[in-house]
Amino acid sequence: MLPSRCRRLDRRRPQVASLCVISLRQTRLRTAIVIAATSAGVSVLVGVLWAFLAPAEHLLVVSEGRGVALTGESLHQFDASAVFIWLALIVGVLSAVAAWLARLSRGPYALGGLIVGSAVGAGLMALVGSGVTKLRFPAADNPAVGEIVARAPNIGTLLVLLFQPLAACVVTLVLAVLNPYDDLGVGDHPESEDPAAEVERTDDEVQPKLP
Repeated sequence: MLPSRCRRLDRRRPQVASLCVISLRQTRLRTAIVIAATSAGVSVLVGVLWAFLAPAEHLLVVSEGRGVALTGESLHQFDASAVFIWLALIVGVLSAVAAWLARLSRGPYALGGLIVGSAVGAGLMALVGSGVTKLRFPAADNPAVGEIVARAPNIGTLLVLLFQPLAACVVTLVLAVLNPYDDLGVGDHPESEDPAAEVERTDDEVQPKLP
C-alpha cells in the first residue's frame, strides 16, 4: 500500500501521484540494495571473527602423509561448525531487525534484498573465514613422524549456509505478523490512534447509512 501522502495526491493530482509512486519504488530499490550490501559486508567481518574463534584439530603424524587425531580433538570439527551456525544466526536476526527499521521500504523489496544479502553473506562468511583459518594454521610440509600438526577448521557441510537467510526470513515473518497495520506501518499512522478503532471507523464509512 502507498503512504497516505501518495494516496492524497492520487485523489487530487494523478500525474503528481504517479511521480510519487515512481520515486517511492526507486527509494525502496535503493534501500534493498543497501540492505543486501550491508548484510554481505557484515558477514565478511563475522567470517574473520569465526576464523579466530573456531578451534583447530591437532593430529599426530604416524606415517608419511597420515595423521591420527588426538584424544578429544575430533570434536573440534563439530565445534567449528557450531560456532559458524551461531554466528550466522546472530547476523541473520540482526540483519532482519535492521532492515525492518527502514519503515518506508518494508515489503517485497526489503525482503528480497535481505534474502539475497544473507545468502551471499553466508557464502562470503564461509569463504573468507576458511581463507583466514588457512593463514592461521598453514599446512605443514612433510612433517616428521611423531610430530603434532594443526589442521585448519572448516564449516563441515554446505548446509550451514542456510541458517543465516533462514533466520532472516523467520524474524521478518514474525515482525510482519506482529505488526498491527495492513501496510506494515509504511503509511503515516498517528501513534495515539488505535488500529482496531481505525478499522471500525473504516467499516462504518463503507457501510451505507439507513434512514
